[in-house]
Order: sequence, then structure tokens, then C-alpha cells
Amino acid sequence: MRLGHVTSGAVVATAAQAKQHPAGAATGVEASHGRDVRRRSRKAVQLAVDLTAFCAVPLAALAVFWAQDDHGRLMVALSVLEELAVAGLASQVVRFARAA
Repeated sequence: MRLGHVTSGAVVATAAQAKQHPAGAATGVEASHGRDVRRRSRKAVQLAVDLTAFCAVPLAALAVFWAQDDHGRLMVALSVLEELAVAGLASQVVRFARAA
């Protein structure tokens, strides 16, 4: 599918393409991607990756910290606050994954 013509380095969509993809989707990928039969599995995999990268790794670091014997009260208090922040982040990641 031809996208249009190039004018001074910019791609200009034809009128027929603009009518076919009204949301400004130049190729229609955005529109078809939301209706794909594998959308749920892609979202589940992305959610697992996000939770691992942004929540599991910080919680693993906290577990290593808590496994050590020598910490002060301030550091323990700060680590508990960090745990609460990570839990809040995890809930937001799950909430926004469901909304999308």
C-alpha cells in the first residue's frame, strides 16, 4: 500500500487514505491492532513484563536488603516506604493495563 507522496521530506496522505483511516493512522495498524484476536495475550505478556521490570526487581532488592542483619531504624522505615510505593505502582500498572 502506498502511503501518499513525499514533499520536502514529509509524507502526505491521499484523500482516500485519510477517509479509510480517519484517526490519522497512516497505515491502519493502530486500528487493526486494537481488534486483533491476540490482543488479550499481548496485553497479558506486556503486563507480566511491566510488573517484572518495575515491581519485581525493586522488591527483590528490598528482600536482599531485609535479609542482611545490619540496618538502622531509619533505613528499615525507608525500605517499608519504598515497598508501599512499589505496591502502589503495581496497582497502577494493573489498573491501566485493564483500562487499555
